[in-house]
Amino acid sequence: MVSSLAQKSAILGLLFIYLHRQEWRPKDLRIRPTWRSSGRGLLLVLGMFIANFITVVVGYLIAFHMQSQYENPAAFIAANQQHLKFHSVNVSWLAMIPALVLNGFFEEITCMGYAFNQFATKHGPLFALFMTVVLRMSCHTYQSAVHAFGIGASFFVSGLVYCWTRNLWPLILAHIIVDLGSFGAIKFFYG
Repeated sequence: MVSSLAQKSAILGLLFIYLHRQEWRPKDLRIRPTWRSSGRGLLLVLGMFIANFITVVVGYLIAFHMQSQYENPAAFIAANQQHLKFHSVNVSWLAMIPALVLNGFFEEITCMGYAFNQFATKHGPLFALFMTVVLRMSCHTYQSAVHAFGIGASFFVSGLVYCWTRNLWPLILAHIIVDLGSFGAIKFFYG
């Protein structure tokens, strides 16, 4: 986590230098925290969770019906999940929390604040939404194809919110909460 924190900090710093040279200013990133946008971020957490859950369940059901080795879905899912051993997550909360907060800012600034707006300027918002979802899914393929599609569904929902509000704050807040919840649960149960 500490190396991830250092890497993302360096990349984000380089991105800010690049954006400054391209005459982007902080206001161009559209990060506007308000009570209303924070409320939207909290609602977005629920929307992202529902989109991810439905996509993952449907994905596993489709994959189950396409195979013939397992007779019930529970055995199929158990065989195809990533297996963590108890006490195998050896990262401190003090390293994990700042890394996950930075990750929320990093992904939303790079994918939506920059990439989405670049694609939208040249090809329109629908193309930009599609491309940023594909970009984000490709970064999460290590979690399995089914989970990558679930993450894609989550980011599609957050992308729709960005298209509607043009404010990164709800996305950043939701991303941080989702990461803290999911990684926090893994740390709690397997740390």
